[in-house]
Amino acid sequence: MRQVQITAGSLVLVSVLLTQLVAPGFIWAAGFVGAGLIFAGVTGFCGMANVLSWMPWNRGRS
Repeated sequence: MRQVQITAGSLVLVSVLLTQLVAPGFIWAAGFVGAGLIFAGVTGFCGMANVLSWMPWNRGRS
């Protein structure tokens, strides 16, 4: 869960910075992350956690 929080926070921060420095359209990325967090809270399903679980550093040692 900690990785999800770090990733979501980083995505929001980067998208807000890009909105200010590059193009206003990047605000949609922050909105998408926020909507995903709301969906995860309501349903109990976190897609970002599932994607992060596939990463090599999260695989169990066998």
